Amino acid sequence: MRINQEMLIKIAKDHVAQRERKEKDLIAVYLTGSVTEGEPLLGGTTDIDMVFVHKEEPSVKREVIRVTYEISLDIEHHHQSYYTYHRRLRKNPWFGHHLCKHQNILLDKDHWLEFLHASVSSGFDKPENVYARAEQFSVKAREQWFDLDDPQEVPWGEWIALYFKSVGTAANAIACLEGPVLTIRRFISDFSRRVELMDQLALIGELSRLLGNQEFDQEKFEKWRPVWESALEKANQQADCPANIKKVRKAYFLQSVDVLAENNALHAVLWPMLETWQQAVSVLEKDQEALNYWFEFLQELNFGQDQKERLLKDLDHFIDQGEHILEDYKNEFNL
Repeated sequence: MRINQEMLIKIAKDHVAQRERKEKDLIAVYLTGSVTEGEPLLGGTTDIDMVFVHKEEPSVKREVIRVTYEISLDIEHHHQSYYTYHRRLRKNPWFGHHLCKHQNILLDKDHWLEFLHASVSSGFDKPENVYARAEQFSVKAREQWFDLDDPQEVPWGEWIALYFKSVGTAANAIACLEGPVLTIRRFISDFSRRVELMDQLALIGELSRLLGNQEFDQEKFEKWRPVWESALEKANQQADCPANIKKVRKAYFLQSVDVLAENNALHAVLWPMLETWQQAVSVLEKDQEALNYWFEFLQELNFGQDQKERLLKDLDHFIDQGEHILEDYKNEFNL
């Protein structure tokens, strides 16, 4: 079966038509994610990201539905009130970009979403809105860094989880000057492309070091890849397994990472592994073996408790650079 954008959009439209007949409060649906960009496949797999907007409070916030082994639907549910202050969505780095594209609309009762599209897209690319979308990540990254630097002792698992979260936040503070929020699978590749546009190529190496890429090689990948897969499978046995790593998305992460490794792109492998493995261990607190493997993997990447000071210093420098880039942007446009 040949998967292409046209097929994926048809799958999305068919699913929306089915749901519309059942859910009478559904007023709008629009596409987000890689399907809207025309390059959805990685490792022969993809998901179809959509937002469903309801008149009533939705019973679930997110659901992931299997279509085939290679394709899943990733649906986020919003109450209509989320869009009340629609001009604020110009500063929303998650959904603003997708609301600006009329072709993303799959369902629009009473032209409600069409009005929203016109409002959000008007002035969306003005410097003050671009800056606002990036600045919120910069501020959050610095707040997270201060939490990491707090002398109060916290469990190492919690500390390193916040560290990775802060790295992701700091990277988005820079990347959102040139596009929407970075996705897990294309985190490194999209970050690299965007900082190249800014003539800031040195940041690619700095981000890679923050993720432990200098300690990662093919041998380590082959050693830890089955252990990572096992952690995802164990997490799926838990009632509170995060939607992002549900078994219907198994191929979505595993095959994409495999193809990156096969194509000599190991530098892009670590982020999806780290993100999804961290999500898995968050629901495996009683599985000591799973936790031990996770910490052993981190140790091999030189993420040990004795490295806190180094990690804090390097992260501080990366956040600083993002803050300087935003300051230069602000001054350039007299914001």
